[in-house]
Amino acid sequence: MSNQIEKKHIRVNGVSITCYCAGGGNDTIVLLHGAGVDSAMLSWAEVIPLLSSRYQVIAPDLPGYGASDRIDGEYTLSFYTDIVKGLIEAFGGKPVILTGLSLGGGICLNMALTYPELIKILVPVDAWGLFDKLSWHRLTHWFIGSKLNDNLYAWTNKYPSIIRFSLKYSLFGDKSKVSDDLVTEILKAMLEPGADKPFMSFQRSEITPTGFTTDLFGRLEEIGSPTLLIHGTLDKAVPVKGAILSSKRIPDCEMHLMEGCKHWPQKERPEEFANALQSYLDRKL
Repeated sequence: MSNQIEKKHIRVNGVSITCYCAGGGNDTIVLLHGAGVDSAMLSWAEVIPLLSSRYQVIAPDLPGYGASDRIDGEYTLSFYTDIVKGLIEAFGGKPVILTGLSLGGGICLNMALTYPELIKILVPVDAWGLFDKLSWHRLTHWFIGSKLNDNLYAWTNKYPSIIRFSLKYSLFGDKSKVSDDLVTEILKAMLEPGADKPFMSFQRSEITPTGFTTDLFGRLEEIGSPTLLIHGTLDKAVPVKGAILSSKRIPDCEMHLMEGCKHWPQKERPEEFANALQSYLDRKL
């Protein structure tokens, strides 16, 4: 099978979605990226070639990110869930191995609860939804609705040193992985017009003063798909204690902890990530 990554464009619910596709085989892995200024290739470029020798791999830019369309409306969890449903149907509609990081992980969980017939295996990675509240929840709710948040990207992208610090503090346990090229790539994404809107809109739609609009954590027991939780042990954004507790709530669940990783474990150690996923699939498929 060829490991060459091919760019495809599809329309889902009137929105143009750019997908990065590689490989072949009987089973399809869909890789969903996270929020902020993430994109399919930013999160998954290193992982796709490691999986595409055995599987068809599809990594979309979610609406609002990368090369996919921006929309005028809200970027809600239900909006993204219906986009991913339409994407799976556009590629044939067979159940997939749905893998997602952070925001993408939250979409995975909501897909499993809303459209379980489209999920063969569920792989949330440092996922949104593995908690009932955020750390400093009320303060976070205030901040995301404030003018400070409105101006955060415009202020941050003036100082590459802040981007570098944020990557080291929040995303990578191994600080040597934070290269000049990566900082430049993220800075370029932040400078795109409206780059801050998707995540800001998602936060404002989902984070209420006392909890969340969509209660994923409270419904984990309803997930019927075989589930592999992958999580960085040093993640500050989604603390590992949430993943451990969630692994006990999801009925058919295993967990792979990536020691020393933070919120971007598959970017930090792609080989370990791919090996853990393939080992699980070998046992489950």
